Amino acid sequence: MKQQIADRISKNLENFFKEKGISPEINPTRPPDPSKGDYTLNLAMPLGKVLKKPPLLIAETIAEILAEDKKTFESVEAVKPGFINMRLANSFLEDQFDSFVSSPSLLEASKSETPKRVIVDYSSVNIAKQMHVGHLRSTIIGDVIARIIESLGDKVIAQNHLGDWGVPMAMVIRKAESAIDKAIAENQNPEDVLDTPMLEAFYKEATAECKSDPVEAAACHDYLIRLQNQEQKLIDYWQIIKKVSMRDVYKIYKLLGVRLEPENERGESFYADMLPEIVEKIQQKGLIEISDGAKCVFLDEFKAKDGTPLPVIIQKSDGGYNYATFDLTALHYRTNTLKADRIIYVTDARQALHFKQVFAVARKAGLVPEKVMLEHVTFGSILGEDNKPLKTRDGENVKLAELLDEAIKAAYQVVDDKNNTLPEEYKQQVAKMTGIGAVKYADMAQNRNNDYVFSFERMLALSGNTAPYLQYAHARICSIFRKTDFIPSDAKVIISAPEEKELILKAMEFPLTVKTVSEDLKPHTLCAYLYDLSTLFSSFYTNCRILDCENENQKHSRLALSRAIQRIIKKGLGLLGIEAPEEM
Repeated sequence: MKQQIADRISKNLENFFKEKGISPEINPTRPPDPSKGDYTLNLAMPLGKVLKKPPLLIAETIAEILAEDKKTFESVEAVKPGFINMRLANSFLEDQFDSFVSSPSLLEASKSETPKRVIVDYSSVNIAKQMHVGHLRSTIIGDVIARIIESLGDKVIAQNHLGDWGVPMAMVIRKAESAIDKAIAENQNPEDVLDTPMLEAFYKEATAECKSDPVEAAACHDYLIRLQNQEQKLIDYWQIIKKVSMRDVYKIYKLLGVRLEPENERGESFYADMLPEIVEKIQQKGLIEISDGAKCVFLDEFKAKDGTPLPVIIQKSDGGYNYATFDLTALHYRTNTLKADRIIYVTDARQALHFKQVFAVARKAGLVPEKVMLEHVTFGSILGEDNKPLKTRDGENVKLAELLDEAIKAAYQVVDDKNNTLPEEYKQQVAKMTGIGAVKYADMAQNRNNDYVFSFERMLALSGNTAPYLQYAHARICSIFRKTDFIPSDAKVIISAPEEKELILKAMEFPLTVKTVSEDLKPHTLCAYLYDLSTLFSSFYTNCRILDCENENQKHSRLALSRAIQRIIKKGLGLLGIEAPEEM
């Protein structure tokens, strides 16, 4: 919206500045009340230094020129010491709004002129482990970032970096081997016999045994070597275990409305054969030093508190590889094979140092060109009511499937209390939309870098900045159109009340808001916008008669405005991966 105003002003001032040999940047600043279409330009004071004239005199000259454009400005006034106060004309806002709502996507104004290839790495589950509450933030924040960037025209390639290789995998294979063999011997499909809770129990059992029994630890290490050497029997076990794990993961993705698919999977195993080549490339750059038998990179910018250098271990003393090597290999693959222009990692803040080091080594070793953007999207923890990380009573991480099931049950009670006349099947659907939406929105409405306290009561409230509040606002607008046959597709919005003007101005901020989130990768900005928009619609709905207007043109105008707001709320919730029910 501000850019549209600046473009309009620039056109009017073109001849004035051309005569003076100046090509200014005109940016609205210090808006006294943008909700009424008021803006202030701080233009005359910087020009005063160039033109060597009093800023107020320059401001008066510019104001006089602008005031001639009655279609754009209702009023223009020069004020001391050299500001220009402007109020946009209703006719200008009506034209701009008409242009805005004619866009099928509502986002044409912010779409990328030169689309990029963007990799978004998120969720990153571990094979043979149930998804728990700790996976929630990476999964839904990454999905929203991918949706938003894609909505503006960039090509998004989602990557789910699976922990499916290494010692933990070898431990699970060793423990699951007898169960798989037994199922095959009894003509059963091992994938039907195993489930993720069973695999997770195998992992916990193996971990405990390896800690207390050196013989068992050595046996698991032997399984790792055999797996890495592609022994077919172990590869077969590994594939079965991976399928069982991901089967349960995709059930949760579907419930969450997350758009990760098997083709997005990139396990550590995928990069296994590429690791020696990456180590060699780093070696050729002269970056590797041997420390206690391990191949390391030491960079000056990374030091411990005592000033000693912090290593990035590229290859362990026993010849094995660690997380840094896999991530460096993934970066090289993503820039050279997938041709990424921008790579975004969504993980918790505890991995901040790891990614700073990996990004720095990747640049230094020439694995990633300077032109490729590397970004790490961090986030805080989910806390319980005691302000400690959310856990079960026995200290275990809360299983994500159980938490989402509880959310749907709690939402059903809210929906039933609000409108128990809804058909039972639809009530169940709305409960799912509301419960899952509430969990996702409560997370994304926070600044992602902050911790937040998980509370079903707060997130399911029908008032305040919650998903149910926005979903109810959408449903209320839909209820208006169930009472009329009028389709406002061709109706033009005409401003006749302050609430309409304020709502229109806020509505036209939508493309810029989405653009901002695509750049700073903070979804709470979109949440705050949708909440403000819904609140303004509530004020408009309360103070402006819609269906019972005496003036037919006004009725059509307000229906058209209502339809536009309904579209924005639905589109905005969709970008957040949240469904918008038509009735609640």
